[in-house]
Amino acid sequence: MLRRFARCLAIFGLLWAWAGGAGAEPPSTAIIALHGKWGRPPGPLAAELQAAGYHVVSPAMAWGRDRSYDVDYPKALLEIHNEVARLRGQGFAHVVLAGHSLGANAALAYAASHGDVDALMVYAPGHVPEFQFRNGDTATTVQKARALVQAGQGDVHDFEFTDFNSGNRRRQLVVTPTVYLSYYEPEGLANMAVSAKRVRKAIPVFYAGTTQDGITRWGNGAQYVFNQLPPHPQSVYLESRASHMDVPQDMAARSLEFLKALALP
Repeated sequence: MLRRFARCLAIFGLLWAWAGGAGAEPPSTAIIALHGKWGRPPGPLAAELQAAGYHVVSPAMAWGRDRSYDVDYPKALLEIHNEVARLRGQGFAHVVLAGHSLGANAALAYAASHGDVDALMVYAPGHVPEFQFRNGDTATTVQKARALVQAGQGDVHDFEFTDFNSGNRRRQLVVTPTVYLSYYEPEGLANMAVSAKRVRKAIPVFYAGTTQDGITRWGNGAQYVFNQLPPHPQSVYLESRASHMDVPQDMAARSLEFLKALALP
């Protein structure tokens, strides 16, 4: 209880120092906060980031509980791209992409495929189709979806699959084979190690994993994803001991320190 209270005081102190108050200049940095699988907006630390003086938007993404993969992964990333363009059009000089779990996966995939953001903040990156394929959870389903796509039935909306989530949670959903493969193809867009290797522009990355997640243990900490990214002197790798869901809050103060160090108002 004392540790939690101390953390809250520390965060409050940072917010007080950075929020600016009445008469402050409007922010030049916008942050897009992406929620995780089966979630809803707001995304990670949206309230804390906004209180610190940043403009924050938190869209409802395709993997959320209200959409259930209604578009494939490339189209979901295009939605992020349109949000980035909208914010640039509003005059924001800097755009930071922050994501939790599958939202973190999307932030990495977006940096690899579009590359037009100024920094990434990823919390407990999740959704690892390559591991699920190798351990047999999705091998049969992936092979079936591949066969249907090859047979010209990739857009038929009757493909039932098990959607796996953290904490051994799972749901049965129905999509098209094409949509399914866009998220579950083991070497596709959702493979975070592949995405990290495809990022061309070196930008600051705040990476907060947790020792409670398999990707941190199986992937040997920073080695699997973070070390594959183009190095940047302001990038930060941290490991929390918090649960998958609690990583953003556990890393709130460190997140604000990271943003302040970037000097993006």
